[in-house]
This record gives sequence, C-alpha cells and structure tokens, in this order.
Amino acid sequence: MVHRAAAKIICYTILDVLSILYVIDYITLRLSTELLDSLSSMALHLHRYTLFRWIVIYYIIYRCAVFWWYRYQLKEKLRKKKDDILDKHGRLHEKLKATKDPAITVEQAGEMSISRIREQLRSKKISAVDLLDAFQRRALDTFRSSPGAIAEIVFDSDVYAILADGKLATESPENLSPLHGIPVSLQEIFPVRGYDHTMGFTSKTKRPAEEDCAFVAALRNAGAIPFLLANSRQKLLSLTSVNPIFGRTRHPTHLHRTCVSGDGVLVAHRASPLSFAVDIIGDARLSAASCGLVGFKPTPGRISQKGLDLPLKIPQTLGAVASPIGQTTGDIADAFRSLWTSALFKADNCLCPFPFDEKLLNRGKTEKLTIGFYSGFTGLLPASSAVERVMNEAKVYLENKGHRVVEFAPPKPGQAYQLVISLLQNTLAPETIRVIYKLGHGDILSSFRQHFVNMLFALPGLLRKVLCYTRATRMQWRYEVASLALRGYGCTASCPQLECEAEEYLRSFFDKWNEEELDCLLCPVSPLPAVWDRSDFYTVNGVLLYTSLYNMLGCPAGTLQYGRVEREDIYKARDSVEPGKHLRQGIMYAEQLDAAEGLPINIQVVAKPWEDELAMGLMELLEARS
Repeated sequence: MVHRAAAKIICYTILDVLSILYVIDYITLRLSTELLDSLSSMALHLHRYTLFRWIVIYYIIYRCAVFWWYRYQLKEKLRKKKDDILDKHGRLHEKLKATKDPAITVEQAGEMSISRIREQLRSKKISAVDLLDAFQRRALDTFRSSPGAIAEIVFDSDVYAILADGKLATESPENLSPLHGIPVSLQEIFPVRGYDHTMGFTSKTKRPAEEDCAFVAALRNAGAIPFLLANSRQKLLSLTSVNPIFGRTRHPTHLHRTCVSGDGVLVAHRASPLSFAVDIIGDARLSAASCGLVGFKPTPGRISQKGLDLPLKIPQTLGAVASPIGQTTGDIADAFRSLWTSALFKADNCLCPFPFDEKLLNRGKTEKLTIGFYSGFTGLLPASSAVERVMNEAKVYLENKGHRVVEFAPPKPGQAYQLVISLLQNTLAPETIRVIYKLGHGDILSSFRQHFVNMLFALPGLLRKVLCYTRATRMQWRYEVASLALRGYGCTASCPQLECEAEEYLRSFFDKWNEEELDCLLCPVSPLPAVWDRSDFYTVNGVLLYTSLYNMLGCPAGTLQYGRVEREDIYKARDSVEPGKHLRQGIMYAEQLDAAEGLPINIQVVAKPWEDELAMGLMELLEARS
C-alpha cells in the first residue's frame, strides 16, 4: 500500500510538471523570452504528439474538476455548520421562552461579581440552574448585537447545573471550589466532548471531540459549568478574530477596533462571568487588554495541556497555555484556586503539584518588593505617549506604596522577537500546508491574501530565505520590527537549533533579572490601545513584540486596565509626527490613536516562572488604585 501511494504521488507530480510545461509552451508566443524558451524546450517537441497533448488536456480538466468538487464539499460543510449553529440558538431561545418568571434577571446576573455569585449560591438565594438561564439569556442578547463573539452553545450545561445544585444542597461550602456552580465560557479551540474545535477551519467541522481535554475536565470537576464556546482567530499572526464559520468579532465599544478572540467581548458584555482562552503569543492578554479586562497567562507547567489537540500544532517552547479572562484579579485568583488541586495533578503527571500559595499572593501587601520597570523598547519600538503616561502613573503609585521600582531593559528584544517568529514559522509552515491544503483541500480562508502568505511557506527553504531577507533589508530602516518578522519567516534553522538559541536567551534574560534582584516586572502589554481592524503587518508585529517575549520565557504574565486614552494623548500623537527615521512610527501612532478617546489602556505584570501568585498579588495592589 505504501509503495502504491508513493507511486501515485510521483505520477501526479510528473503530470503536474508536464502540464505546466505544456501551458507555458502554449503561451510562449505571447510571453516569449530566452528564459521561457529554455524552460519549455522539452514541451516544444512533446506537444506535437497528439497522445501527449490529449493526456495533458484531460489531466488538466481532471485536476480542475477535483478542485471544484472539493470546493463544493467545503462550501456545503460550511453551510450545514452555520445552519446547525442557528438551529442551536433557536432551540435555546425556545427553551428559555418556556420560563416565564425567571428567578434572576439578566441585569442582576451581569452586575454580580464571581465572589457575589458564590455567596448567593451558597446561601441558597439563587440556584445554579437559574443562574445559567440568566447568562444564557444574556448570551442570546449578545449574539444579536455582536454575533461574531459566540461560536457555539454547550447544551449539556443544564445537566451540569443540576448536578452543581445537588452538591450545593449536600456538601458543606468548605468542600466546594470557588467556581462551583458558576457558568464559564471557553475558546472554541478547546476540545469539549461532542463539539467541534475548528479554529475557524471548515475542514475541521463535523469532527466532534470524543472526550474533554484535561483542562475542561478539571473545570467540570471543580464544579464550573462551561456553557459557551467563544470565537477564535484563524490566522495566528493577526489581531483580528475572524473566520468563515463564525464571522468577525467586533469590539464591544469601538466597533472598528480589533478583538483577538470572542472571550473578551463575552466578559465585557457580561454574557459570561469568566472565560478561558489559549495564550499562544499573547492572545488571551491582548483579548483582555482590548476590552479593559483582567487576563492572566500562568506558567505553562501549572496548567494541563493534555488532550489540547489544537488544529495547528504550536512549538512547545512558546507554551500555548489556558488563560482566564475576568472582570477582576480576584476572579482570576478564584479560577486558579479551583484548578490547582490534587485532582488536576493526578489527571496529568506532567504537572508540578504546586497548590495555590496564599502567602505568596499577599507578599506584596506585607513586604516591600523590587519591581523592574520599562515603558517601551527604546531604540526598537517605544510605546505610544498614551501608554507611557499610564505606565508612569503606575510606577509612581507603586513607589508611593513603598516598593522599590528600578529601570530594567530586556536584553536584545529584537533578537528575541525574531527568534519567536522563527520558532513559530518552523512549526507553523508545514502545519499550515498540511491542514489547509492536504487535509483541507484548499480550505476556505477568511482572507484571500492568506493564500499568498501560505505560498511563501510552500517555497523551498533557501528561496524563501533569500526573498524574506532581501525584503527585510530594504525595509529595515523604516519598519524595523516588520523586518525582524520577515527574517523570522525566512529562517531555515532546525527546531533543535532554535530551541538552543531560546535557552541561551532565557539564561541571559534571567541573569540580568537576578542581577537586579527583581521580584516582578511592570511593563506595557502593548504599545497601543486596541488597534484598528485589519491593521497592517508593521502594526500587528509591533503589538505582538510586547507579549510574545514572555511566552518564550515561560513567565506568568497578567494584564489589567490602568487608564484610558485621553484627548490630549491624541493631540500629542499628531504633534509627534516628524520627518526622519521614525516618521513611519509617528504616523502609525497618530493613525491608531485617532478616534481612540475612551479606549482602555492595560498594563502588564510579569513574574519569574512558578511565582504566578506574586504577579497576581501585585495586580491586586494596582487594581485597588485603578
């Protein structure tokens, strides 16, 4: 069978090459050059044979027919999937319509924090079933106003709500987790039993997961009730959550601004009290930051990745990890108190069995910390004036609280970002070709321009490197961060070699961290507030530069809102546009801050690996002021 498959591939390849040569020969009279003449010399003689000509013609017709047949099948799958989603929303509407007098209204549920919800559940003032009904109503309202935020509705959530009420009636509160009975949403790429996890690829539909991944199983074991799946982006190196299946996610207040996933929008609209997204190169933190919420990426070894079968494989070095998004840092801390238990550690032996450390969480309230600080990557891509203003306010606040804040410059951030893109490209290039073209037979993409990027992945390594490095050299003076990303695209080094380079960078970073004797690091999560939808390559990479570093380093990193864009920030950005090397950077900041008044500005807190609670404690301290 193997030999037969290999022979079939070789036969198709030969026929493809001959067909291309025949087509070249056919158009040679119109596009005649010495190069084409030399390439088509064989075809000039072969086409005179009638048999060869008809073989090629019939083969071209066959290939076109196969292509259009696959496209028809994909479009049918897409249509059926969309019909199925609408049918589920209709069934949920009918179910909720039958409840005439709800015990808790949508407004009441949306106004309550997780701690307040927990108090109401344990005092028996509300039930988990009534709470779930209220959030399902809110989810339907959100679907009508912002349809691209919700991917699917989890219908068996009613069963888990009934089970949660049963435990609330029989168990003492001390034996229940902080999330017991509370509805939560998940990003659509988490495997949930009975539901697709597509990442926006049509070819992955109608392939429901047979089992929950270990993380989802841990949530259910803690008594949480997954009831919604949030939209996710199809293109990883992008800031826009859009795909052909679930559509485009709109910003909750500024409709033409980006949202990296639907999780932030659901929490911002109060359609879910807590949501969980996968943070790959900053996804969860950026989704939270764009909506002015709290997001936290934990140390990868403290959250199970068992069964997290992502449609596109991600390098282990970048640590794709489940990350909560909520209204407050207390909500995030409650999520980890529920998850970091013996049940999760027994389910996945790869995890370090570190329970939640309350003492470490409160260390910043009882001791004086040494906090590293930077407000931008000077010399590469400094933050906008609005972000710098907010960062300085946070610095002054911590100093007034008695903490020692010292300047800290991460070593060679440009080299680190190029390494991140190289690692991602090394795995993403073959994975993209496999998922979209081999398994998906030319899957439906959210933008036709993605095919041109994928063509770059399909080129031979040496040719791709020459093209990327040539273009990067030409644009380096004006678009330095974009040129670093292009060099990463053109990297031909092996994965083990790149991982060794990442280890070397990690050592140099933490050597500098230890020299300064830092406890935590305070820095921007992005050089800008939520950027315009469909922003250019330079802007996207400028934002990812600030978050992806801590994925590669494996650091816990959280974000919270600390200010908003003011009118003076907009005027200052316009006035800062000056001729010279940084002209393009000034124009970008002026464009992105235009009409941005009122947009939230988030800051980022980073700790050393395994000290997640220390970062959360500092976030709580900052949150008390904001």
